[in-house]
Amino acid sequence: MKKLIFILILTLFATVISFSQVPFSSNLNKAIPDVMNNIRILDVFSNNAYTVNLDSFPVFFGFPVTYTGYNYEGGIYCNMDSDPELEIVYSLAYTIYALNIDGTPVAGWSKTVSSYPIDGAPAFGDIDGDGSEEIVVTNHGATSGGYIHAFKKNGSVVPGFPINHGYSSRTPVLADLDNDNKLEIIVNKRIYPLGEVWVYKGDGTVYPGWPKSMGHVPASSAAVGDIDNDNIMEIVAESYTGLYVWKANGDSMPGFPFMMPNGDVNSYSSPVLVDVDNDNKKEIIFGTHVSGGGGYVYILKYNGTIFPNWPKYTSYWIYGPPAVGYIDNDNILDIAVGDQVMSATPVDKLYAWNVNGVSLSGFPISSLNAINIQVLLADIDNDNQTELIIDDNSAPGGQGQYLAFNHDGTPVSNWPIYTNGSSFYVNPCLFDANRDGIIDMTGGGMSTSPQQTTIYIWNLQSPYNAQKMYVPMFQFNPRHNGVYGDLYLTNIKPVRNEIPKTFSLEQNYPNPFNSSTIIKYNLPKSTDVLLVVYDITGKNISTLVNAYQNAGIYEINFEANNLTSGVYFYKIITDKFTETKKFILIK
Repeated sequence: MKKLIFILILTLFATVISFSQVPFSSNLNKAIPDVMNNIRILDVFSNNAYTVNLDSFPVFFGFPVTYTGYNYEGGIYCNMDSDPELEIVYSLAYTIYALNIDGTPVAGWSKTVSSYPIDGAPAFGDIDGDGSEEIVVTNHGATSGGYIHAFKKNGSVVPGFPINHGYSSRTPVLADLDNDNKLEIIVNKRIYPLGEVWVYKGDGTVYPGWPKSMGHVPASSAAVGDIDNDNIMEIVAESYTGLYVWKANGDSMPGFPFMMPNGDVNSYSSPVLVDVDNDNKKEIIFGTHVSGGGGYVYILKYNGTIFPNWPKYTSYWIYGPPAVGYIDNDNILDIAVGDQVMSATPVDKLYAWNVNGVSLSGFPISSLNAINIQVLLADIDNDNQTELIIDDNSAPGGQGQYLAFNHDGTPVSNWPIYTNGSSFYVNPCLFDANRDGIIDMTGGGMSTSPQQTTIYIWNLQSPYNAQKMYVPMFQFNPRHNGVYGDLYLTNIKPVRNEIPKTFSLEQNYPNPFNSSTIIKYNLPKSTDVLLVVYDITGKNISTLVNAYQNAGIYEINFEANNLTSGVYFYKIITDKFTETKKFILIK
């Protein structure tokens, strides 16, 4: 196996794609690993040598690829064409790259924008209601000016775009505010010393009731969800000095804006929306920083009051959005975040608390380099436990890394994963790229001389477990709405290319089942879909789907490895249809 991986990785490094197409030494195929299976590789871009361990995870054939420009908040995975494999999309400098899993460009891509570089990750969703998603990005100048761009999956420009919007920072957010099956675009606007939040429709026109003013410059991307359970979306946005919430029509929510009480301010830590106390209303979680040092993590209720036992203090600044999921398998939601300070020595920490404010055993993990991303939470090694993946701002000799830790704070075996250039700022994504049931990860490293980003897809060599995929990408999904549980899961797949005539939830098969079973459902129209599993007492065991899905026939594999034998139920809820089925687990 080692020999096979060795040959594969030698081939991969020898075929790294870049503008020059010759980034590594031609003597690579003569390399012999040492007794620990390490080899030395010379990168002719920087003339630096790197040590690579061949026991680490193989890189997809055709990767890594290297392009000019920097990346902030990572890329996304999505389906850009008619084949079953997923594609990845990254924004670097002035260009958006859409890549197949063999490293080749998707037909019609890349796309280059003019005037200003792109800031933040691309967003992906159906903004014009034609049943096919679009790519949306923003770009801006050094102090003012900028546009909102939208492209069809074939690379053509969406009518009404680009929008001459002005300075909008970070990642655009997509959400359907009026239930018309068309996603609106939510962005901020910097008008120093003030800020605004704008909403645009998919035809480029301004949504009624917007824009809305903030008392300081915008601090991050927004989050969008129904926080008060009235079936109307709210928009949650941050200025440097406060947190604002408005109804979809622009009316301000009672209790907001919330002004931080500890002399702290907001930068980049986009809010996250999640029901932490099971009252059917979503709380708002976000991180801050104090100019003189330190930071805070807040949980706010929908009325602007602080949740009991919060905020929690961190030693240094928080830039990444909080990550939410079940880390220690005690059925209490947990929150993870990393802090950062630029230091010559590793002094930063990775924190994890449950929603009651109790620090998890093994946390915080100390003596780390600065962390900027939203921590990924998922089972990446098939142990039915949750692992945490972070970036790292160091790059000794030009080599960066992603680190992974177990639920108890110990390092994960076979990690870190190394990158050419620092992984800092590049939020990775976990997905099943080629639909083979094995988890994959895309991420990258940024180098300064020259300014470039190297993009990878790694095979993590472990089964893809949708039930343990809590934070697979920046802000949970390619629409970046910041809603916990609203995932873009790659094991939910259309069964056939046809549109059913009626809604239905089919009986799982096999039934009874041992450990895993298939659930199939039919959607005659595009709709929000909630598919949950609960036990005989009514306790929610697992949320299998919480996403907007196009019309079609779908199936999902439910894994019940951590459940005991017994009777369970699965229920689907859409805009027009609800149904429940019973199934039996026998071990």
